[in-house]
Amino acid sequence: MSAPTPLRQRTVERVPVPSAMEVHLTDQERRICDLLDECTNYLREEKSISTTCRIAGGWVRDKLLGHDSNDIDIALADMMGLAFAEHLSAYADAKGIEAGTISKIAQNPDQSKHLETATFKLEGLDIDLVNLRSEAYAEDSRIPTEVAFGTPLEDAMRRDITINALFYNVHRREVEDFTEKGLDDMRNGLIRTPLSPKETFKDDPLRVLRCIRFASRFGFELVDELKEAAKDTKIQEALVSKVARERVGTEIDKMMRGQPFFFLHTLED
Repeated sequence: MSAPTPLRQRTVERVPVPSAMEVHLTDQERRICDLLDECTNYLREEKSISTTCRIAGGWVRDKLLGHDSNDIDIALADMMGLAFAEHLSAYADAKGIEAGTISKIAQNPDQSKHLETATFKLEGLDIDLVNLRSEAYAEDSRIPTEVAFGTPLEDAMRRDITINALFYNVHRREVEDFTEKGLDDMRNGLIRTPLSPKETFKDDPLRVLRCIRFASRFGFELVDELKEAAKDTKIQEALVSKVARERVGTEIDKMMRGQPFFFLHTLED
């Protein structure tokens, strides 16, 4: 019997990426997108309220990889999530479409909830609604000191990695890549931060672990600039001083559910 392959020499299996990388909506998702589009048109024409709906983050990434997702995060332009949720629920009710009870998730920086979020079930799927935003940080905290309405570009650039910064425009039914790197990074199997990694990690050092976790999950490669920033002693000190141990534990737990041997050598190259 041959000896087992040493842990650090095992090949990490990369998640296959479809060549076309297209979003194929399920019937549920199509109905939800139709309802969102119709509701925004109604608000604009009947109530002079203007907003746009984009599905953000993980749902877009997973759909492009050919996977389904039960969680849909809606990013709204110039409108708070709770206000739009109430309009959407009323509009759905008028159309004879059953919507679940709206819940408000309050700000909870310790759980990385920096904005109030509205959530409810629609067509059997969980829907979260929050506004597009920009953020500013203080030197001694990973909690934003200023959160304001932002453009799609500002919202994309504040996110942790480019493949998580993609949007699906509900009205045009197309993927939007405001970082101009997310789609290419997915095709090439790369983990990259939208802003410079030192700036991103300085704002929120927990993103170091998030980058490693997603690299572990998909078998993607961290770009060299990101690896160097993660090794920076100032970034590592900030990870200790600015991030609660519970949050670190949560990320490591999620990391271990992926390909647990991957992160052992991720930063050693």
